[in-house]
Amino acid sequence: MEIKRGFSPGKERTALTIGFFDGVHLGHQRIIDDLVRKAKLKGIKSCVVTFDRHPSELFSHKSVSLLTSQEEKEEIISQLGVDLIQILSFTSHLACLSPYQFLGKLKQSLNFEQIIVGEDFVFGQGRKGNVRLLHQIENDFGYKLVAVPSLKLRGEKISSSLLRQWLRKGETEKVTQGMGRYPTILGEVIEGDRRGKSLGYPTANLNTHPQKILPFPGVYAGKVKLMNKTYQALINVGGRPTFKDFSLGIEVHIFDFSREIYGQSMRIELISKIRDIQTFSSSLELISRLKKDKREAKRIVEIK
Repeated sequence: MEIKRGFSPGKERTALTIGFFDGVHLGHQRIIDDLVRKAKLKGIKSCVVTFDRHPSELFSHKSVSLLTSQEEKEEIISQLGVDLIQILSFTSHLACLSPYQFLGKLKQSLNFEQIIVGEDFVFGQGRKGNVRLLHQIENDFGYKLVAVPSLKLRGEKISSSLLRQWLRKGETEKVTQGMGRYPTILGEVIEGDRRGKSLGYPTANLNTHPQKILPFPGVYAGKVKLMNKTYQALINVGGRPTFKDFSLGIEVHIFDFSREIYGQSMRIELISKIRDIQTFSSSLELISRLKKDKREAKRIVEIK
């Protein structure tokens, strides 16, 4: 798969879709699968047009915590068989382009013959562009439009914003159903206070990826991808109130693992929340609960 940036001139025939695609959830996957299939039938390149930041960041002047980092998003899209990702910088200039102006610039960069988007797709200044407009101006730009119906889960339309809400509530199973894979936490292992080791449950502390949304505080069962291997793990998201530490942190107890891994990159796949963060009356009570949590985490991971 090829990755390009900006509106670089090009004449290669393409079919394309447009969007931010945070999470690359099942609704997105339906659109991209259709894109890849139709492009192959026509013998042209499939292209995903996306942006270097969430559009709302420009208007709110605040960073948006995301389901997928840029690197994760590119990897997932590549696995779906896309030929090209075109990444545009979402600037105030781009946001001020009318739908017609935006398509004009895009046509100069990508000689698109098909546009495939979700039925609720909007674009351009003030979100004035939509599927109806795209149908009306097909002949102006020489393309055919395909509008893909939305997917629903538990009666609700799958969307990135809905999945972010679920993850913030700790509803990892619902997020997994919506994305078709486990939500992740990314980070680098840093030195902690070694309290877990003194309890018999050594943990890796993470400096987490600044782009990524964290789930609701709690204890989770999951898998860890570390140094090209996968391990079962118990993940604590949040504070350690038993020791009067209420700071938000990520601690990972990796099963059957004892190596020093400071500075290593880690990818956590969250499978299921086991319980909320609790305050225990003593270290012994905490150790007893951790023993139970570990058994439960093993049971959950092994059946998934």
